[in-house]
Amino acid sequence: MDVITVGEARVVLLAAVRGLVQEGERVRRAVEEVNPDAVAITVGREDLESLRTYDGAEHPPSNWEEEMYVAGLEAWGAVRKPPPCFVEAVRAAQERDIPVRALDFNDEDYTEVYVTRIDAMDLLFHTRLEKKIRKHRFTSTTPEDFVVEFDRVVNDPEAYARLEEERERHIARRIAKLAGRHRSLLAVVEHERAAGVRKRLGD
Repeated sequence: MDVITVGEARVVLLAAVRGLVQEGERVRRAVEEVNPDAVAITVGREDLESLRTYDGAEHPPSNWEEEMYVAGLEAWGAVRKPPPCFVEAVRAAQERDIPVRALDFNDEDYTEVYVTRIDAMDLLFHTRLEKKIRKHRFTSTTPEDFVVEFDRVVNDPEAYARLEEERERHIARRIAKLAGRHRSLLAVVEHERAAGVRKRLGD
């Protein structure tokens, strides 16, 4: 966990590996240990509402990227969707009457950013990535390294990487805004975005 002072607030930034079942318990322990005024997670408003009423059912991958992500990450343990790191963050917070906040774009705002950043050629090139990625030899030796390597490979062409950078800026702005409302905040951020978010919190 990375402890940061933002204004007058104490922000604990917890990088978590999306999907890995064992991460759920790690996040739950963090909520118990930090006992923050609020918990924030890198999902949009709509997904947060779904997590609040999640019934425990497992959801299958929805596209080839998720299928490959799961197949690669399973080298380090069981993988579930929705990500246990977010499921347990919400559950642990609700058990303690701690408010949970969304850090990511809502659906409408993400769509607006997407159509601004991604043009027709980017989209065409990206649709041809599946064959290339299926041939890619991942060299990662930890789940944390794997999600970073996967993120780098799948966010091609460069416009997709810039789109993720825009997410990082938005997440950092949300954390800063929430830090103005809560003296203590636990922010659970997907591992591949955590370093960028941490950097932008210092901007």
